[in-house]
Amino acid sequence: MSSSQRDPAERAVAVVGVGAVLPDALDAEAFWRNVVNGKDSISEVRDDRWAAADYYDADPKAPEKTYSKIGGWVRGFRFDPVKFRIPPTMATAMDDGQKWVVTAAQRALADAGVPDRAIDLDRSGVILGNAMGGELHYMTALRVFAPEYFHALESTEEFRRLPEKVRGMMLAQWKGEIARRLPEITEDSMPGELANIMAGRVAAVLNLRGPNYTTDAACASSLAALDAAMAGLADHAFDSVLTGGMDHNMGAPTFV
Repeated sequence: MSSSQRDPAERAVAVVGVGAVLPDALDAEAFWRNVVNGKDSISEVRDDRWAAADYYDADPKAPEKTYSKIGGWVRGFRFDPVKFRIPPTMATAMDDGQKWVVTAAQRALADAGVPDRAIDLDRSGVILGNAMGGELHYMTALRVFAPEYFHALESTEEFRRLPEKVRGMMLAQWKGEIARRLPEITEDSMPGELANIMAGRVAAVLNLRGPNYTTDAACASSLAALDAAMAGLADHAFDSVLTGGMDHNMGAPTFV
């Protein structure tokens, strides 16, 4: 008999802990206070995310521009990699969204009373929703593709007219500025950015050894994760599961 055909009582699940990292609310308690108080957490983008002067145009038909510059922005978040036994060099290559979800997951376990409340780690899963990864992969891609921009400059007539020494100095300074502005590419870059690594990262850090995977159903990704988590509990695929979603894709490319 499928889980959907069983008696509803056999399919009942209990939410025993919550955790969150959200705009204007770095934990679930702060978010609930904001809900009760009717706080509006939508605001204009600041230059530490992306410069509206570069990407915004009020005209919706303006090419390669966004006509919106508002959103819900997580600000003031601090991540301590030592707390999660993550090497600092590895943490540097992690997208902020991965840091948020690891933190929120740990708080959900703590809210459920873990580790004082024992759970079977071998039968505890992690199913998380995410559609587009985060923002860090855009920045590392910019660095990887830098030669394309160098070649474009080198192909311009005015640049070729400059003395060879000047051309060399300009390119060297440009490359140095790219290296300063954009994240370094390391062996940790890919796992730090991939959406499908997210659930595995949480499982590894929190030692949850049941099934773990990431669902992608576009804007319904978190609901898909929740549905899969509830079905897994009803089918006894695991006894407990961390589920929810992460979205850290508020960069200029997404808006444009």
